[in-house]
Amino acid sequence: MRGNRWLLVGAALTAWGITACAGTGGGTPVSPAASSSPGGASTASTAPGPPLSAEALKSIALTDEDVPDSLAVSADERSPADSDSTSPPVSDPSCETLLDATHAVGASAVVDQNITWKGSILPGGNILASYEGTGAEKAIDRVRTSLTTCHDFTGDSRGGKYTAHVAPEKAPRLGDESIAFRVTIPVKQEAPDLPSGLPVPEQNEQHILVRVGGVTASFSLLDLDNSNHFPLALVRKEVARMTKAQHA
Repeated sequence: MRGNRWLLVGAALTAWGITACAGTGGGTPVSPAASSSPGGASTASTAPGPPLSAEALKSIALTDEDVPDSLAVSADERSPADSDSTSPPVSDPSCETLLDATHAVGASAVVDQNITWKGSILPGGNILASYEGTGAEKAIDRVRTSLTTCHDFTGDSRGGKYTAHVAPEKAPRLGDESIAFRVTIPVKQEAPDLPSGLPVPEQNEQHILVRVGGVTASFSLLDLDNSNHFPLALVRKEVARMTKAQHA
């Protein structure tokens, strides 16, 4: 499976026994997201200029210093071989469009970030992407349009077959436009290492997409049985850097 296209259908489904035994329960410190309508936009607009290079994207990516509650924050340039959708397609075409747009398929440069939080092995992440022309706007439009028809889908991951439910959320009003949604996956199998044999909780992942000019950031936070949010302070910090980089 390429990159970190979809944390919840990639590595997360293969680590349920470890996650459940760790007893983390989604203990990542988070900040509540601000309220706006799904796909909310700020009043200001940043006209897209020449696309930022991968090197420029890495220079504005979140770091360990930005995320004091993390064990590690990576920032890796995505190779051309990982730029296209190569994962097995999911059952609903509109949901496949949603996944690809969220993962910045078609961008001119992409930097994938993974965040390992202290006290939890549940991952978070950020995908920084730069587009030519109006590509960033079109990517957000694809997500917004897909959310009107993508509600449930099935797919295959390294952890086996899964069923997912997609629901839009209110997004923080940041950048030129923003949109948020949540994906939940019921996990039916049991964790064999749990002494009580209790079922593993439901996977719950929030996504926030923000566009500033020709650059997008796609934040994600994985949790178990909780509706946590990606820390809003980090989202604001990244958006400020996206804006500054395109006005340099």
